[in-house]
Amino acid sequence: MKIAKDKVVAGVDLGGTNISVGILDCDGKVVGRAKRKTKASEGRDVVVRRLVEAVWRAMEDAKCDPSSLLGVGVGAPSAVDVSKGMVIKAGNLGWENVPLREILEKEFRLPVALDNDVNVAVWGEAQLGAARGRKNVLAVWVGTGVGGGLILDGKLWRGPFHTAGEIGHVVLFPGGQPGFMTVEDICSRTGVVNALRRLLPMHPDSALHALLRERGAEGKSDDEGSIGSAMIAKAYERGDELTLKVLNQSADLLGLAIANVVTMLAIDTIVIGGGLAEALGKPYLARVRKQFERTVFPSNCSGCEVVGSSLNDLAGVLGAGMLIASS
Repeated sequence: MKIAKDKVVAGVDLGGTNISVGILDCDGKVVGRAKRKTKASEGRDVVVRRLVEAVWRAMEDAKCDPSSLLGVGVGAPSAVDVSKGMVIKAGNLGWENVPLREILEKEFRLPVALDNDVNVAVWGEAQLGAARGRKNVLAVWVGTGVGGGLILDGKLWRGPFHTAGEIGHVVLFPGGQPGFMTVEDICSRTGVVNALRRLLPMHPDSALHALLRERGAEGKSDDEGSIGSAMIAKAYERGDELTLKVLNQSADLLGLAIANVVTMLAIDTIVIGGGLAEALGKPYLARVRKQFERTVFPSNCSGCEVVGSSLNDLAGVLGAGMLIASS
């Protein structure tokens, strides 16, 4: 499907907290936006209804006639059986084996494309962003967890079990304690916060104490969101010893994991995105790249580009839109 000049497609980034929608024109430009809270705790039907409402609201924002919508692309936080249009298991939505494509095609009476959220993000980066024109790409999204997506020979590679690219679940320390074994355990925002919380009492001079006091959050649990990506980034920018120690270890281990993937697949582009990585910016990316170059084999594979996302929080929306546009 190609987007004609008088037509548009919708891209949907379906998250556990928010549903973000963009309307894309024939040039891949976002011409309308809408956002809704997911409200996953209220059940599947509520989430579907809010998604549909958000798409039509974004169409209104774009000032587009409903008849101009060609189709809807959706990135879901789950392994996805693309051939069946099935969300296999989305923990933060509470879904298992949900035929989301079929449900949405009945709602919209239009074609719907469905894929994993990071697959969709890497497709967006390859079509419109930091990996534009590249045919072999690994995307690593560092946020609440660590997700991954792969493009090989210009096509999304999902594998026969629908989970290709899930670098977050690669084991770094086989004999490690539970919660300190995988890339996601250590390198995600959740892992970083867990480490900071554990070590804070032993670092009374850490800038995090002052930052927590400013928010009146010291002593509160992580469930209350007291330490987020923005706060971690502030402490990182200030050169806080504890924050640097935790994040440098995290970046080094992420670089090592990426090097292992490149050693095996000899791909030429890595795109790193996600809320934590974007908040930390270039110094964090440089640390990941340095460890990657130190570890990858053979040495000429160090020519693989390691770049930050250029689409940032629009990667999922744009990728979902381009997914339906290229279907």
